[in-house]
Amino acid sequence: MKKEIDWFLIIEVTLLALFGYLTLNSAVLTVKGGSLIIKKQFIFLSLGFFLAMFFFLIDYRKLLDFVPFIYFATLFLLIITLIVGRVVHGSKSWINLGFFMFQPSEPAKLIAILTVGYLVKVNKSAYLNLKTGIKIILFVGLMCMLILLQPDFGTASIYIVMLAVVLFVLGLNRKVIIFLIILAMLGSVFAWKYVFKPYQRNRILTVINPERDPLGSGYQVIQSKIAVGSGRIFGKGYKKGTQSKLKYLPEPHTDFIFAVFSEEFGFVGVATVLTLYMLMILRIINIARVALDREGMIMAVGVAAIFFYQGLVSMGMVVGLVPTTGIPLPFFSYGGSGTITYFSMIGLVLNIYRKRFSII
Repeated sequence: MKKEIDWFLIIEVTLLALFGYLTLNSAVLTVKGGSLIIKKQFIFLSLGFFLAMFFFLIDYRKLLDFVPFIYFATLFLLIITLIVGRVVHGSKSWINLGFFMFQPSEPAKLIAILTVGYLVKVNKSAYLNLKTGIKIILFVGLMCMLILLQPDFGTASIYIVMLAVVLFVLGLNRKVIIFLIILAMLGSVFAWKYVFKPYQRNRILTVINPERDPLGSGYQVIQSKIAVGSGRIFGKGYKKGTQSKLKYLPEPHTDFIFAVFSEEFGFVGVATVLTLYMLMILRIINIARVALDREGMIMAVGVAAIFFYQGLVSMGMVVGLVPTTGIPLPFFSYGGSGTITYFSMIGLVLNIYRKRFSII
């Protein structure tokens, strides 16, 4: 009997979600409305599980047939967000649904991956031609532009990285890749001068020297690094971290939740979680390698790219290696839109694995 379920991936994701939920319970002890946050996150995890089941059971090849409708519906949601969205931390990225704040740019990551899969599917040639490559750039780029207008540069960067990875794996012409890299560099210079706001420039400069403004832009990074360092080898113990409990650590349940985990579980805990993330990403890459078709392969690669980049940046923020961008740590940070999206991605990858021996 052929193996239809990748139990190793399921175990890895389950352990990450468990560590995340336990850490969240500790992180919200001094956060206003902490008990409500815990209850909501449990609901989000439950919804994520059911959506993972949905994306696992449905044939992803048939799902791709509906991508054009889903894509334009997602664009509509992103446009609506710009019009009626609620501003949080300087970005108009959320729609208030009453019972929770919905962030369309999170599930749009999954739609972007499905869109790439659809465009690869309808491309009849044996290789990625320039026409299909341009379509992928335009379709995903349009979603990215709408997110940049919010403005949410952190989330937009996830789309850019995913786009670059899938184009590279699909074998886009080297000259085109070089051109895109140069274009991205010029765009970065333009954004620094004319798009980034002063507080965003400060965040980038803070990475180089957090002590330049220890009570302002550097405060978050300094306190986070203190939390991580004070965990030492075995940590201070569950719910015994002082940085978050004494409210020195900002946004302990979202942006800096990994600092809370590091302080309480120390190097041993951090090494364990890093290993789980690494194993999860390697399993997803392996599923891409054995996928039935190119669309399945490239969608799995897109999921791996998003998890790798988000994990790298989110963990890098807490030790001052990258600017504070507000990118959540998958399966750890509080948030319904993100949690449901991550589980849906895992369901899609498991689907690709299950269908690897199917007849086309």
